[in-house]
Amino acid sequence: MAKAIPKWVQERLSRLWKKYGGGEMTYPMITKVLSIDDKSTINVFLSELRNAGWIEVQPNKDDARKKIYLLKEPNKIMMEIIPNAN
Repeated sequence: MAKAIPKWVQERLSRLWKKYGGGEMTYPMITKVLSIDDKSTINVFLSELRNAGWIEVQPNKDDARKKIYLLKEPNKIMMEIIPNAN
């Protein structure tokens, strides 16, 4: 079940959603859209999304050391956070 996320995470998530929607993203794609070179900042951001249930992480089929990131649909997330909203 998804949980609420901090505003700073929401702002960055919004930028990613505008660019990629629910499509596959790689770490370099994320850093480029967010214009952040600091790996620890990106790692904290991705950790917040994973812990809140807003992103899925899959191994890259070509290189198991790398990951593919998929954002969950915002409407589905809201239904998980507020189950009686419909």
